[in-house]
Amino acid sequence: MSKGIFITATGTEIGKTVITAGLALALKEYGYHVGVMKPVQSGHLLHEKESDGMRLKHWTQVDDPIEQIVTYSFPEPVAPQLAAEIHQVHIDEYFILDQWKQLVTKYDVVLIEGAGGLMTPLSQRYCIADLACDIGFPLMVVSPPLLGTINHSALTAFVAHQSGLSLAGFILNGLKQTEIDPSVPHNARFIEQITRSPVLGTVPWLGDCFTPETLQQAIQTHVDIPKLISRLGWGA
Repeated sequence: MSKGIFITATGTEIGKTVITAGLALALKEYGYHVGVMKPVQSGHLLHEKESDGMRLKHWTQVDDPIEQIVTYSFPEPVAPQLAAEIHQVHIDEYFILDQWKQLVTKYDVVLIEGAGGLMTPLSQRYCIADLACDIGFPLMVVSPPLLGTINHSALTAFVAHQSGLSLAGFILNGLKQTEIDPSVPHNARFIEQITRSPVLGTVPWLGDCFTPETLQQAIQTHVDIPKLISRLGWGA
């Protein structure tokens, strides 16, 4: 059976792409041949360098063409179902799954980055949680480190469990050194307490410009990759 992780978040603009790419780079250091996929993206054209797919491709340095990384791309920064309706396109989950199956024949680990959160709609009857279920990989949730994250993380975990998804854990992302928030030192503990899933690390804010090397170092320093591998049952 192919190995992989489905990366979601408590909302949009939380840093799924950064964490997905960083995990890919870190897992490569453990000897895994890692591919990445962003089934649906909105807010950019396919080949724009600022798009999630192109950033994944650049940061992870995979040689797959962008068309194999991203299945559907829409320029409007709205939910995928709405973007598809604007362009009179139907997002076909079977087409996405076929593309994913092609990737898992090439790589021994594939990281899938969702769009928005688990309840983000792709069509009238299909959302990101449904896609994650069809793929069947364990779920990694990217959460902000600040006030409010406990509730949002717990709600995401609740939806995951209701959907039959297994949780690999949480990664808190984007903590700025100048942030003054008394909840920060305690949020991870409460997330673990409520969700009964581990917080595997807190990744600092890396700024707007960083290299793949900087990203890899940040993930290896601040995320417990050996614990993640062990929790997934992949072996160290």
